[in-house]
Amino acid sequence: MSAGMVRGRLSFDGVLRSEWIKLLSLRSIRWSIAVMLIMSWSGAGLVAFAMSDLDPGTAELIAPMLVQSATVGSILTVLVMGVLGTLSGTSEYASGMILSSLAAVPARTPVIFAKAMVVAALGFVVGVLSAFGGGAVAAVMFGADGLAALADAAVLVSLLGNALYLTLSALFALGVGMLLRSSAAAIALVVGVLFVSTIVFQVLQMTGWEWIPLVSQWTPAELGNTISMTAVLGPEVGGDVTYWGALGGLAAWAAAALVPAAILLRTRDAV
Repeated sequence: MSAGMVRGRLSFDGVLRSEWIKLLSLRSIRWSIAVMLIMSWSGAGLVAFAMSDLDPGTAELIAPMLVQSATVGSILTVLVMGVLGTLSGTSEYASGMILSSLAAVPARTPVIFAKAMVVAALGFVVGVLSAFGGGAVAAVMFGADGLAALADAAVLVSLLGNALYLTLSALFALGVGMLLRSSAAAIALVVGVLFVSTIVFQVLQMTGWEWIPLVSQWTPAELGNTISMTAVLGPEVGGDVTYWGALGGLAAWAAAALVPAAILLRTRDAV
């Protein structure tokens, strides 16, 4: 080896740091996070303000009202998380940087593992800020009873469940982005699965077909509602799906996109 050459050793920590830098360097990611938090907190405040004039009858009903207020915006903010996850997977293909990334990491698999860990970490932090921040805003609107309910274990479990729903949705979107490599196509598919599918199943409910409710309860949006509301409203919210079943279902959706994405990353051309 000549004196001018330096021997380097690839480490997963280095891959992880590089993926973290690449993700946070995207201006669209920062704007997506800001928009999501604004939507979540303002939505929680508006719904809680509308509900604050209602007579809940008993103090126990404050908890589900608070959780509903805090998580009502997730029907839209989950789409922002989907965009965040999609762009983290497709941005390098759009810029051509994926060639440099895979040249630096010939094994390739560590790249998608690092991306998944970074998206999961960022998604969970943003999800917690969204859910618990919305809960705090709603609690203030409900007054002393709301602030007391915010410390209730069932409320905390529900808000944590909502944060996990947003996180796993971002991971699902990452897998779709890595599979399709196109931001437009991936975002369209993610929106279809996370949002449009719910509307389709609601329309199909009018047919009376028995299989519709059985299938629709396993869509990401329904699983997200189950994991967000079961703790405060009881197991009947999710039909046949429990809190842990909903968490497992959301993890399965994420794995269904990430596993084939990891396989194809190793076996097909970089572009």
